[in-house]
Amino acid sequence: MNPVLELRDSHRRYGSGATEVVALRGVNLTVAPGELVAVMGPSGSGKSTLLNLAGGLDRASAGAVIVGGIDVAGLSPAGLAELRRTRVGIIFQERNLLPMLTAIENVMLPLELSGTPHAAARARQALAEVGLEQRLKHYPRQLSGGEKQRVAIARAFVTGPSLLFADEPT
Repeated sequence: MNPVLELRDSHRRYGSGATEVVALRGVNLTVAPGELVAVMGPSGSGKSTLLNLAGGLDRASAGAVIVGGIDVAGLSPAGLAELRRTRVGIIFQERNLLPMLTAIENVMLPLELSGTPHAAARARQALAEVGLEQRLKHYPRQLSGGEKQRVAIARAFVTGPSLLFADEPT
């Protein structure tokens, strides 16, 4: 079975010279379909950087990042966006809900961006699965921290991604 994610000798550096920060150095990782992987370490150890590379939000300075058999280094910005829309779900540490959208609109957004039919019905079902069927029309400012997190989880799952990343999900 082909892996859903591979990192091959992946590096990520920021800055240059005396200000260079090495966030990742020579990371190798293979994730099989259905496999659960937890990345743990102290603050500043590169966990979020690793997730950003694997999720196509950032590019490696060296090495390869392969998602579903596609080397992300060769993708244009539009290709990366398509990869994230179709293959990757991300639960961000800060949730990244859009404050001007209701809970259902936040969950519908990735479906609408990809032209998925019945976006509202699918979003409603995803919110029901996380126990928020009574909070569909509420804005993020009207939700508790736990409710916001569940909206973010529903948004990450609603597209049926082959990869799901969670940055500090609890």
